[in-house]
Amino acid sequence: MDNENHESKIDVRIIVQGLDVAQLVSKAVNNIQLERDYNIIVSSIIPTTDLAIVKKVAGGADILLIGGYGHDETYNILFNELKTDFNHIGLFDYNNIIIEDESIDFKLAEKEILNSIIKSTLSYSLNLINIHTLENKLMKITHNYNSLLDDYNKLIKESEVLTQQNKELMEDIDEVRADFSAFKLRYEDIYSKDILEIFNLEELWQETFRQDLVDEDRIVIATDKFRPENIIVGQNYIAAESKSKAVEWLNIVRTALIFVDNNAEELKKELNEENNQEEKVPEVRDDYDIPNTFENFWD
Repeated sequence: MDNENHESKIDVRIIVQGLDVAQLVSKAVNNIQLERDYNIIVSSIIPTTDLAIVKKVAGGADILLIGGYGHDETYNILFNELKTDFNHIGLFDYNNIIIEDESIDFKLAEKEILNSIIKSTLSYSLNLINIHTLENKLMKITHNYNSLLDDYNKLIKESEVLTQQNKELMEDIDEVRADFSAFKLRYEDIYSKDILEIFNLEELWQETFRQDLVDEDRIVIATDKFRPENIIVGQNYIAAESKSKAVEWLNIVRTALIFVDNNAEELKKELNEENNQEEKVPEVRDDYDIPNTFENFWD
């Protein structure tokens, strides 16, 4: 229980030059009742300025008071060696306790000790406030860091997912490239082949001859018989390399039909005479089924 109380108090250690000053300071400390009135304890009075010894004894103190004649060389050396972020160093000024006959005034010593401790305590409190401020900032920074770390871990996971998706996409791209290469190889000569255009037969006939088409069947028959290159007729359509080629073929077929229609009787007589046929020449049917080499061409 005593240890817990000790840890809750402000620990002060006083560094002085010589045993005589140390004894005077010890007596003054006891008289001013620091622990009872101010919750302060003077845990050590160090009667030496030897740096090695002082470092061992002063370590862990909240407040260090260094005895000296103002901020002299000894004070500056000890200050630079002992100051940390967690303590405060004050001056126990000998000039304030010496009277005119160069002797030490005991009452002045008590007052100087108390004033030095109070000044240092106030500074120490301010230092604690700064420490708490830094701690709060550190907590915020830690919180932000943890938040950023969480975001970073999420980004890492997302990156892994995207990497996997990218890998799958690259595999798909490779597959598409392979399919495209196969397609390209298969159809690389497509532009060297003849591509036929398709036209409506009735519309093209009307456009070309300004008359309705009534002989579609005979046009189909003539095209099938003569098989012109790159000309296909059927199902009311005509396919050709171009419109001009289709019109050219329709002109040929139409001319042939007109010729046959106008000379059907003479052709029949001539063919009959050449073959010396005595049988009766069959009548010309509406479907133009003429029973000889030329006339049967329409079947």
